[in-house]
Amino acid sequence: MIAGPGGFARIAMNIARLVFLSALILIGSGVPVLADQSDEGIKTVLGPRNPRLADGAEALLDGDAEKGIRLTKLGLAVAQGRRERQAGLSNLCAGYVMLEQYETAIEYCDTALEENDNNWRALCNRALINIHLGDFTAAESDLVRGEALAPYARSLKVVRGMLLDATDPVQPNIIIDDRRDPDANDES
Repeated sequence: MIAGPGGFARIAMNIARLVFLSALILIGSGVPVLADQSDEGIKTVLGPRNPRLADGAEALLDGDAEKGIRLTKLGLAVAQGRRERQAGLSNLCAGYVMLEQYETAIEYCDTALEENDNNWRALCNRALINIHLGDFTAAESDLVRGEALAPYARSLKVVRGMLLDATDPVQPNIIIDDRRDPDANDES
């Protein structure tokens, strides 16, 4: 995958969407949530446990980073448990990557990794940020850690490809020389 001008931003947005989809699965849109306990028994309501996080992830998947970040921050404020908090922090990181605000993005990735150093999504996002910032050594380190945690994660493979494109671009094997002398073929 070779990125031309503006291609990195397009690829970064696609990577961010992959990571959001993974986080969206974490929060789940069909997770049973305990709604009411009464004498009649337990009632279960189907839907996201944290609607703001789910809506924020949807907005990010749709490419609306600003709305996604706003909703994710609201959801993060009421996050219940480590899993929701990790998903929210990772999504904020990826959302700021979409806006190309890398310094803010890396702060959210670092926070997520301080709370859980096994968060491969945050490692993937941070590797992407480091590629954009030109810190290929840090990107490699994050990818190695992320790949050890989630060896089959598609988003890690795509970011690995981006790192390889940046550090060791593919050179064409065939060079076509289309410069011809128009008079050389005339035998008149």
